[in-house]
Amino acid sequence: MPEKPRSRPLSASRQRRHSSRRASFSGNLTPPEMITNSEELVPESTVYYGGLDLRSTEEKLRSLEKEMELRKDDSTPEEHLQALVLIQLYTSLEYGEASLENARAYLNLGKFYFEQRNLLPQAKVHILNARQILEQMKILPKNDHLVQNLLAYEIYFLLIKYSLQARQYSSQRDIKTKNKHILSIDTTHIDHDLNRIEEYLEKLQPLMSSSDYDEKYREFLLIKFDVIISNTKEFNADISEIIKSILAILDKYPSEEQIRQKIDIYLRSGFYFISFERNITEGLKYYKEAVELAEEQEQHAPCDVNKYQLGNALFQWGRARIRADKLTDNTERKLTRAIDIYRQVNGENDKNVLRVIDELATFYTKMEKFQEALNILCESLPDRRKLYSEFSDEFIQTESRIGAIYLRECEYLNAAEHFKECLELQEFVYGSKDPRTCQTRDALEILKKDPTVSRTFFSRTQDGIRQDRPAFRYSNKVSHDKEDHDLLFTVTKKPPIGSKNSSFIDK
Repeated sequence: MPEKPRSRPLSASRQRRHSSRRASFSGNLTPPEMITNSEELVPESTVYYGGLDLRSTEEKLRSLEKEMELRKDDSTPEEHLQALVLIQLYTSLEYGEASLENARAYLNLGKFYFEQRNLLPQAKVHILNARQILEQMKILPKNDHLVQNLLAYEIYFLLIKYSLQARQYSSQRDIKTKNKHILSIDTTHIDHDLNRIEEYLEKLQPLMSSSDYDEKYREFLLIKFDVIISNTKEFNADISEIIKSILAILDKYPSEEQIRQKIDIYLRSGFYFISFERNITEGLKYYKEAVELAEEQEQHAPCDVNKYQLGNALFQWGRARIRADKLTDNTERKLTRAIDIYRQVNGENDKNVLRVIDELATFYTKMEKFQEALNILCESLPDRRKLYSEFSDEFIQTESRIGAIYLRECEYLNAAEHFKECLELQEFVYGSKDPRTCQTRDALEILKKDPTVSRTFFSRTQDGIRQDRPAFRYSNKVSHDKEDHDLLFTVTKKPPIGSKNSSFIDK
């Protein structure tokens, strides 16, 4: 009988371990390998001993900053974010949590989250950390501290910018499910921070060159302008002086980009002024200034960008006149000219043209020119299906709008066709319980009670199945018991033809 082996054969990995153990007992001990990285990104004094990075925190920090500068255009967003996080960590270790360097690191993190990732809550958190450091260090505006004043200015400026973004997001009505983290952002400190920025600007003026200070002052005026026009509930009397100051700085450094900014300022100023009934005339003047400046720019340098700019200015001026009930032929000409200018660029209807068509239809509806409104809306349906798809809000709203105008004109058959198409799309996109779907369904129920509409439209065949004419509804439900049938024959007044009980009377 063969003897059993005393031990199982060694596997390859166990053999390697045994050989390494035997080698360790021999006298040939080699010192740990010392690796010196002589690359350009790492200093010459950098030493890795046994796989450990023995550089100081300051050396790691300088190496990261140099690497970010060299790989500024090649690094991915994930690599850039990782480097920023490490820089903030090393900065807090090297200079302390309450330091201007750490505040700058938090500032850079906040900028990255907003500009690269569009993550407003995360950006606001990092900027708040930077402001907290300023408060811990009791940083105040001083005449002889350029770096300190400039850092504090940037921190408060971004605080206002991100808070204003959160306020504008919360006021949007076309978003069904809103981000609860953005809604929770505090926006009550905006006025306080504006005053604080103004104090820092006063201290920065003698410490900076004229052009650099004008750039910072222009940023301050623009953010203050944005804060004012975001509140259309109460008119701010300072808006006129702010507009003049912005235009004066823009005129100081003329360029094509500055002209576009001036046109944008005119348009936004006009929108703010016409929101208040007493300032409608002044608001329309701003729109006129924007259109004249856009026409001058288009004549000076014709191009597609300037054409779009002129078309947008004409569109917004026409829309403002409709909003202010300035329903004249001049308003119609502005909108039709905007359509012609947009079509000159692409040669066909694009989304900008459809936007102007919607406003022109509103003008025709207010002027009770319903046939003109129907013509342009019906002609735009194929383009809306092509550009947006038939399941988009734009296409569904146009179908509903056409049906409403047909109903207003008592063309019930055409109204029923568009409402039925609209209802099918709304039930698929919004759901059967959405208020818009319920409103369309109620309109169809009214149209079904018209005998002509029922016979010619709702009784048509669809997919080989004949749809019966819907029964009329009654407030009192009639029983089908035999006693009630006998009682029904004694009624002198017959029920309407086509009801549930008409078959009993014909017997």
